[in-house]
Amino acid sequence: MYAIDQKRSNRKARKAINVHQNAWAKAYISTIEDSRRPLDSLSDCTNMEMVQDNVVRPRPPLVAYGAQPTLPVIGRGKIRKSSERHNLFMMNDSGTGKLYRQKDGGAFTLIGGSYSSTAWASCVQSKGRAYIFNGIDNLSYVTVATDAVVTYTTLATPVMTSVTRSGMAGATITHYYRVTASNAVGESIAAVVMSQTSGKIRDNWLDGTDFMTLVWGAVAGAVSYTIYYGSVAGTTNELYTIGAATTTWEDRGTIAANPFKLAPEGNSTAGVPFTWMYQDSKNSQVFGIATDNKLYYSAPGTGDFSPFNGGGWVEIDADGDTVLNYVDGFRNGKGDPLITVSARGAAGKGKLFHVTFESLTIGDQVIIYPNVYEANGQAGTYAPRATVKERDSLYYPTGTDFKSTGTSQNIVGILTTNNISQVINDNDVPNISLQYLDKGVAVSHQDKLYFALPVGSTENNQIWILDLSRKNAWILRWTVAAKDLWLYEDNAGLTHFCALVGNRILEFTRAASTTHEDDGVAWRSRVAFESLVWDEDGIILGKIRNMYMKLLYPKGTITANTTGLTKDGASQATGSDSFTVTTTPTGWDDWDWDVMQYDADPGVVNTYGKSIAILQIKPKGLLAELAWELIADTSGSDYILSAVNTRGFALDQLVLKT
Repeated sequence: MYAIDQKRSNRKARKAINVHQNAWAKAYISTIEDSRRPLDSLSDCTNMEMVQDNVVRPRPPLVAYGAQPTLPVIGRGKIRKSSERHNLFMMNDSGTGKLYRQKDGGAFTLIGGSYSSTAWASCVQSKGRAYIFNGIDNLSYVTVATDAVVTYTTLATPVMTSVTRSGMAGATITHYYRVTASNAVGESIAAVVMSQTSGKIRDNWLDGTDFMTLVWGAVAGAVSYTIYYGSVAGTTNELYTIGAATTTWEDRGTIAANPFKLAPEGNSTAGVPFTWMYQDSKNSQVFGIATDNKLYYSAPGTGDFSPFNGGGWVEIDADGDTVLNYVDGFRNGKGDPLITVSARGAAGKGKLFHVTFESLTIGDQVIIYPNVYEANGQAGTYAPRATVKERDSLYYPTGTDFKSTGTSQNIVGILTTNNISQVINDNDVPNISLQYLDKGVAVSHQDKLYFALPVGSTENNQIWILDLSRKNAWILRWTVAAKDLWLYEDNAGLTHFCALVGNRILEFTRAASTTHEDDGVAWRSRVAFESLVWDEDGIILGKIRNMYMKLLYPKGTITANTTGLTKDGASQATGSDSFTVTTTPTGWDDWDWDVMQYDADPGVVNTYGKSIAILQIKPKGLLAELAWELIADTSGSDYILSAVNTRGFALDQLVLKT
């Protein structure tokens, strides 16, 4: 705040200047021009973070976490195996993507598989399976208990070789049969109809005397076969399913056909190449987004997406101007839980859709079908991996801003999104590379959202932070090129905030690490304010006698600089000061009282650093504006900026002239 007192000299009117800046609650703002900036905001927060009661400190350093990959990492996910947490990595092994498992930063265990080496892979775990998706390869899964990789491949259509009649002489009734092959994800096309005649309708067969023996050829990869029966040409209904160990079955007429399930004419055994997946915890139902704008859903408790087995798909905005790219379990405006789907549009636009599953009862058969409706006033995410569900809201970048569904529940049951990036929209968000924003990734940690983004780059090269605990304050920018961000809770209960930088697995931590360096390399931090003025219009000149910067627990080398705007409108350097750590030794070992002399071995020499340092600058000249910055760029540097105090006097009758 400003404390300005009226004073008079013999020559001209003067106002005392005593500006206190000791909390920056608004954090980083770039949309407000210099000289109009709130005193509790900052114009630069490079590699800084907000701590305590809205003061700033250089961010935590990055250190290597655990064993490092020797092959390029092209995907990551997490699984729970035998009550222990593991990371699941995809690596490029000579042009083939292969899966590896790692626990608590230990050695990598090869699982295997064969995947594209050009697409980023992720996974979701459901019912002991970790489903692998990358938008290119057909769906597959890892059996978590055994590390076995199961890849869905298209099953061939079975070929029936014979239907043989036993008993029931005559040829007045025709019986029609078809057979399908199934795997864990779906069912093949039904075999060509094979028929046989008899003298009795099926309901009149004598058990043990009248029966039909069906034989068909084995289908590679099948886990079961399903027989279909019909008494009318062109219509066959589900009759019985048997395991893949046999390719023959006797129809004794004792099992009733299912009138609600016809023999399939489509093949659902290949596994869809999903771009995004979600597992609904309440019933272990798996959802997937395909590139043809279809939302697939499995039968609850399975990974079977066949519409003939309780799964299915629904087109959303088919042939429209948006592309589906994200699905998650969320809520509508009333708070009702449901499935929410995002679709990317153009120029930062898009849509959100809600999907509910309705039921229709026909006789004693209940049919479940998806009902899709569009949420209101939405923009879809441009970066599925950078979409975060936190505080009962979805947060995500659209390419032109950042959105949140953090609206109150409302009676019409829809969601509307809010723009949460107004303070950075004009000068920062437009620099994000829209073409490559799908590579963005985000994670929530300690009530902060960390977004790794491609800013003027083809790859992620900066991390932006949205601090939810400080009223959505933004902190920009951490110069970390993170391909991935994640939290890993090791099996000792410690949480590690990890980043994949280059091909190194690193962890943000202050514990037992050298401050102000990442993986052994120093970086530059800068906090700055642009610019202090001496009246509400920002035109009168002032003479600043002293600017004080109070640093808590300073280490290393920290430099303060000021820049002023002169009466002619020219910007010039006006002063600087620096802090270099000074330490005091505790002494040269211990006095040996027996021989009245010091030991020969000095032992460990402890030192004590300063807990407080004051930097003082005396800016030169009459100034209309004054900007300040603190810079550190050496390993071991650290500090907390506690306060900046600016003192002097303003001259009413002297104004800025350009």
